[in-house]
Amino acid sequence: MKTLQDNFEPLLLPADKVLLRKHIQRELDEIREEVEETCKVATDVRAVPQQAYDETSTLLKRISPGIPMPDLMWLEDGGIGLEWRPGDGIITMSLYGDDHVNFVVVLDDQHEIAGTCPLSDPFLLPNFLTILPELFQRRI
Repeated sequence: MKTLQDNFEPLLLPADKVLLRKHIQRELDEIREEVEETCKVATDVRAVPQQAYDETSTLLKRISPGIPMPDLMWLEDGGIGLEWRPGDGIITMSLYGDDHVNFVVVLDDQHEIAGTCPLSDPFLLPNFLTILPELFQRRI
């Protein structure tokens, strides 16, 4: 499983941050290309707005360096999805370019956390991002 910082130290050095940003940008560029190609031939999908790419990049930079890199995908309804599968669980986050993030956590088919909040939320989003590493420590 690749991580956001394969073999990086928990606290990223400036050069490592540059590598991470390049990796994130490369992933988002691949999604952008796939979306553009699909939108040329399919009428039942929505294009992903530029703001969703920007929000995804910003959010990924806020996530703890110790957790695995999520699978990134475009969503046919015009968003970008992030997905992790720790153990028997699943964690998803979706961004649509509307300054909000939707998130769902399902662990062992028993515990579910779901919500939507503004990316600028000073309480909910930072706390959710803080518990992500704990979810991986318990479930992997």
